[in-house]
Amino acid sequence: MKVGTDGVLLGAWAAVRPQDRRMLDIGTGTGLIALMLAQRAPEAHVTGVDIDDVGQARENAAASPWSGRVAFAQCPVQEFETPEPFDLIVSNPPFFVDSLTCPDGGRTAARHAVHLPFGDLRDAVLRLLAPGGRFAVILSTAEAERFLAVCAGRLALVRRTDVRTTPRRPAKRALMEFVRADRPAAPPADCSADRPADCSADCSADCSAAVPEVSELVVGTGEHECYTPEYRALTRDFYLKF
Repeated sequence: MKVGTDGVLLGAWAAVRPQDRRMLDIGTGTGLIALMLAQRAPEAHVTGVDIDDVGQARENAAASPWSGRVAFAQCPVQEFETPEPFDLIVSNPPFFVDSLTCPDGGRTAARHAVHLPFGDLRDAVLRLLAPGGRFAVILSTAEAERFLAVCAGRLALVRRTDVRTTPRRPAKRALMEFVRADRPAAPPADCSADRPADCSADCSADCSAAVPEVSELVVGTGEHECYTPEYRALTRDFYLKF
């Protein structure tokens, strides 16, 4: 699959903290999100993993200014091993579960959760995520609810943005950020603005128990190729011509 709005949205939306040094892109494809993370985090090392050939991702990284900090591995994430956990994991995974598959095997692998069921994705994140790390994912709104059910008690939702293509259309995508449910995440800089009522002054409470931050983003105005100011503000550093 080539560059698409979903990947650009996730790469721009995922929270990158100053202390994040190791990042993982699950289902990296052409390497788009991995390169966006490398652009946003000048001191981080980013790894992309995909079950399919990662040759194009490597070519894209080699042609970028961040080639020394981006690496790719071709293997199922279920089998991916790493000596150290990751501070940030992102994924634009195949998410169609019950819909009709495509005759093209490559497109089916990229679009349908055949090789990466939600339970396997959850387990991979739990295995590879550092105790204070975060996981960001983009899914269709219908599959987002399915994924939340799969993650219940294991990964805790801390932030969600529902995405509409235009103001008059219902939300089509959900951007979601999780922490490990058994560990508190490192608090954001503005934690005091939305910390739970029982949170102590030294932020020792488990932030994963807080009510998730929920917002909405509209991509287009409804006019042909006219983006909203909010979408332009989110993605302004990543506009490229393909």
